[in-house]
Amino acid sequence: MNEIVGRGEAIKDSDVFDAVLKFYRNQGEPLLFETPVHDPIPVVIEVDGKSMIGWSAAQTHRSNVAFDRHRILARQQDVLPGIYYSILGMREMGYRHVAIPPHLFAHAMHTAWGIDRESVIKVEIFLLRIHTPAPPTQSPGLLQRLVNRILP
Repeated sequence: MNEIVGRGEAIKDSDVFDAVLKFYRNQGEPLLFETPVHDPIPVVIEVDGKSMIGWSAAQTHRSNVAFDRHRILARQQDVLPGIYYSILGMREMGYRHVAIPPHLFAHAMHTAWGIDRESVIKVEIFLLRIHTPAPPTQSPGLLQRLVNRILP
């Protein structure tokens, strides 16, 4: 594993992040899959005589690069275990190059990506940003609002 530590606090479970992931087969050749060229584009559509917002299909091309924006780092989401554990503990602007064993990646992705079920997959992870949660609002609680009504 190669690593550039990065800066700031380490990412933890349930944090929101932006990252670029590059996938490779065990011998180093790029692992190609269908990836979007751009995000879907909003369009106005008619449904039952009503105007609504719809989305055009994103164009795709074969690449070994995935851009993850506003992804939640959580095992319960669609983050595979090998990716989850590789990103966990990274810092913003950090880099990791890891080899993921088959039971943490290939077993789940062998059909979709056309890889052998027992493949070791190598991934370069560039953690670009960890989104800080919005601070809680400082509105008065119920008790404080009642007190404010009673006492001028």
